[in-house]
Amino acid sequence: MKKLMILVAILAVGFANAQPGERNLTPEQLASIQSKKMTLVLDLGNKQQAQVEKLLLVNAKERQAHKMSREDRAQLTDVQKAAKMETMLDKKITIKRKMKNILNADQYSKWEEMKAKRAERKRGKNKRGERRDRNN
Repeated sequence: MKKLMILVAILAVGFANAQPGERNLTPEQLASIQSKKMTLVLDLGNKQQAQVEKLLLVNAKERQAHKMSREDRAQLTDVQKAAKMETMLDKKITIKRKMKNILNADQYSKWEEMKAKRAERKRGKNKRGERRDRNN
C-alpha cells in the first residue's frame, strides 16, 4: 500500500510538470490560434488579423523548417554560431518592423508588453525552484 501511494504521488508530480500539448500543431493551426489570441487582446480589425496571421504563418513555417534541419549546436564553430545568431536577430527585426506597420501605436505597445511577459515566463521556466530575483 505504501509503495502504491508513492507511485501515485510520483505520477501526480509527473503529470503536473508535463509540457502543454500545443507542440504538435501545424504552422497553419499555430498561426491561426496566435492571430485569434492577438485579435482578442489587441482588438485587431479583420484586415489587421489577416495580415498578422499571414506574417505569423510565414514565421511558423520558417521555425518548423529550422527545427527540422537543426544541426547539433555542439558541433558548430564560434563563427557559425555567430552567423546563426545574426540571422535570427535579423528575422526578429524584420518581424518587429512588419508588426509596427500592421498595428497602430497603442496595439504595438500592447504587443511589446505581451512579448516581454512571454519572454519573462520563458526565462522563469528554466529556473525551477529558484527565485527569479537573486538580489533579495
